[in-house]
Amino acid sequence: MAEKPNKTEQGRQKRAAEKAARAAATQGRRDSAAAAQSRSEQRKGRNVDEGSASRDASFAAREANAGLTLAGNKTTSSGRGGSGPSFADREAANGLTNTTSGRVASKATNPDFPPVGTPVGNDEFVSTNNVGGGGGGGGELYAFKIIDDGDGTVSVTTGTVNTVTATALTPTGKPTQLWLKVTFSATTGEVTAAVIATASSAVSETNDSRQIATITWGGTGSNTPTIVQGIKGSQSIASCGATHQWGTLYS
Repeated sequence: MAEKPNKTEQGRQKRAAEKAARAAATQGRRDSAAAAQSRSEQRKGRNVDEGSASRDASFAAREANAGLTLAGNKTTSSGRGGSGPSFADREAANGLTNTTSGRVASKATNPDFPPVGTPVGNDEFVSTNNVGGGGGGGGELYAFKIIDDGDGTVSVTTGTVNTVTATALTPTGKPTQLWLKVTFSATTGEVTAAVIATASSAVSETNDSRQIATITWGGTGSNTPTIVQGIKGSQSIASCGATHQWGTLYS
């Protein structure tokens, strides 16, 4: 007589088979979802690429029809993702140098825009290093600037005191100081003369002076001056007896 199978063992085998079937079904669903997601992403990527290419071609065609493909032009379609040339680049390409677009003018890079002088207050000697160069001194020009003439002499640019133009603008020799001497009318107090001198004058009701520079020379026989400028600009002066009030105007 055949032996009957153990019911307990049969139950375990059945449950194991059902569990394996459920696991297989779950993995199948996961695989199907992953495949569907991959196909979706691929379709999206193709659509983006094709759409971008289509738009780029459309922009390029419209720009070409509008004549926007000349040399040097950075069009929308060709320049996307990069930066176009700067103002300075475009100016340089067209031979336009020393301009002011997007840049700060300075005497080093843009001599067309020199400073116009600095007011320095009353009776105040404010020194600014200003080494003159040979043959005219170079740099910015302003009233009463000391210029190295390049041959062991210096000269002074034209300036005024009130409405009187200074004279003696080419002192002789190698001065170490330069002064602006002024003479007043004893009756009206108005300036009657302004002269460049190598020494100061005594202060009185009719005279006063203001130092405009100190100069040192580079040793015996040297023709190279080192100039320290004291004022930059024409001068104003007001008098009340022997009391005088100086001021520096713009050049």
